[in-house]
Amino acid sequence: MTIGADAIEGRTSAFGRLIGRLAGRGRPAGDDSARDPLQLRWGILSLPGVLVLAAIFAVPVAVLASKSFLKDAGRARIAPGFTLDNYIRFFTDWFYFRVLFDTLVLGCVVVTACVILAYPVAYFLARTRSRYRGFFIFLVVAPLLISVVIRNLGWVPMLSTNGFVNWTLLALGVVDQPLRLLNNFTGVAIGLTHSLLPYMILTLIAVIQRIDHTVEEAALNLGATPWQTFSRVILPLSRPGLLGGYLIVLTASISAFTTPALLGGRRVIVLPIYIEQQMRHALQYAWGATAAAILLLTAIILTLASLSRSEEAR
Repeated sequence: MTIGADAIEGRTSAFGRLIGRLAGRGRPAGDDSARDPLQLRWGILSLPGVLVLAAIFAVPVAVLASKSFLKDAGRARIAPGFTLDNYIRFFTDWFYFRVLFDTLVLGCVVVTACVILAYPVAYFLARTRSRYRGFFIFLVVAPLLISVVIRNLGWVPMLSTNGFVNWTLLALGVVDQPLRLLNNFTGVAIGLTHSLLPYMILTLIAVIQRIDHTVEEAALNLGATPWQTFSRVILPLSRPGLLGGYLIVLTASISAFTTPALLGGRRVIVLPIYIEQQMRHALQYAWGATAAAILLLTAIILTLASLSRSEEAR
């Protein structure tokens, strides 16, 4: 059954390549030369936007990163002189390495939960022909219309010891005593999953919609089970959506500050919380800049590694 599904996918890809070649042959010889001035015009028009982004994003990040190569000379004071002591200290001290590790674990837990919860919803919304489809998509997007602070505060009465979740679990006899769901890792993971789930759903919807439903029908007609059709046809074809959602959710979860501060009670020490402590309370600007630079570098490395692996899989 696997061979049949792979053959279908291969024939579809071959047909797409054939159409591309035919389209290339029918293109006028001067089309590329005519397109160059148009690209130049668009490049010139995009220049102001690029400069604005550089001014409000690239320059502050560069200044912050430069501070990480200096050394603190006391509270709110930075000594001049280039040094790598901050980075050496960060990666040789187990406490700081553990903070970075906990941040990455939180991101992986949130990504996994979002994929598991988002895929069935995204598949249904991508394939349904119900007239209420627009309303269902609105329900998915609705949490994004509310402030992240309000959303997190809404979870406090839900996850507290006497909250709705514990009341339901106790009433059903699932647990004998209330669970601790606030001011710990669990509460932060629940809050981040709720906040970032719409991004994963919308990304998957866009990809699943482009998968021809006849490919699924062909796999089923060749004798594949629904699980085989999903795991060997639908899932590989939706990999770009998974990658896009993974990058959005992972980078947003490891850099989130509001949710760990409100639902973690500042007891869950992840890098954003630690950076805020160093910048606002300890006034160790160079050390806080080092932690921020490491967080940014970690997000960049994870993004590049994921994109590289995706290219190799192709």
